[in-house]
Amino acid sequence: MKRGIEEITITILADGKVDLSEYLGEAGFSALVDIVYDDSSKKRILFDTASSTPALRHNLRIAEVDPTTIEMIVLSHGHWDHVGGVMEILNMIGKQTPVLCHPQALSPKIIQDKAGKEHQIGIHNYFKLSELENRTDVITSTEPYTITTGVMTTGEVPRTNDFEKLTGRLTEIQTLKDGKRIPDLIDDDLSLAFHLKDDSIVILAGCCHSGIVNTAKHVSNLISSRSITGIVGGLHLHDASKERLSKTVEHLSKYPLTTLAPCHCTGLKGQAALMYGFESIFKSIGAGSVLKFIAH
Repeated sequence: MKRGIEEITITILADGKVDLSEYLGEAGFSALVDIVYDDSSKKRILFDTASSTPALRHNLRIAEVDPTTIEMIVLSHGHWDHVGGVMEILNMIGKQTPVLCHPQALSPKIIQDKAGKEHQIGIHNYFKLSELENRTDVITSTEPYTITTGVMTTGEVPRTNDFEKLTGRLTEIQTLKDGKRIPDLIDDDLSLAFHLKDDSIVILAGCCHSGIVNTAKHVSNLISSRSITGIVGGLHLHDASKERLSKTVEHLSKYPLTTLAPCHCTGLKGQAALMYGFESIFKSIGAGSVLKFIAH
């Protein structure tokens, strides 16, 4: 008999908001995912590595997490506040632990400040790609990637609606592709999807630059189920228009959600819209928050 996911525990290890006083906040995102199957087997994944390792290192200790038990690192995309801690976390783990991401997450991310000076805001601000490849196995895929039973990345998310667009400074970022400098559309954006044995689905997002509505639709199509019961993570709605916010609430209302827990780049505007739209299931989270999803 095929095994199924019995329980998922998501621990927020890094976020700008602190939920428990012992934790440190930082301008970045990282979440630890513990998966338990109905045959008692387990899997532990670190999703994103924040921007500065002092806070993440401290929070791992406070959460009593042994870094050596992390079996895979998944990067949601290549921006500084999600990839900065990769090398340090690998050193803390101390063994060959694969890093999974979209190939463009490892490409340069370049933006100009008001004075016209260029800045690297991706991995190249912290380490060279060759250093990472020499340190561990790097798995890249543009397509959905199955990590283990019931756990997959979204791969590139089709952007099919007309209201979830890149905004603000995001439109000014450039990258390199095939040796050419081009606008960065953040094609590397991906989320994690968990399919529990009761057919419920949980989505864990880093920044969701593809849009949470596009992402939920994509996950639903991938798994052939609309039973999305949980959404956790950054939803990048801090500068969203009123139209986008209202349409986001409208579209997400079509899923049987029981937990909506946005953080990181969701922002005050996004948090407020989602809180009023989903008051009974909305959860305010930050570093130290623990969310459990149990199959029924």
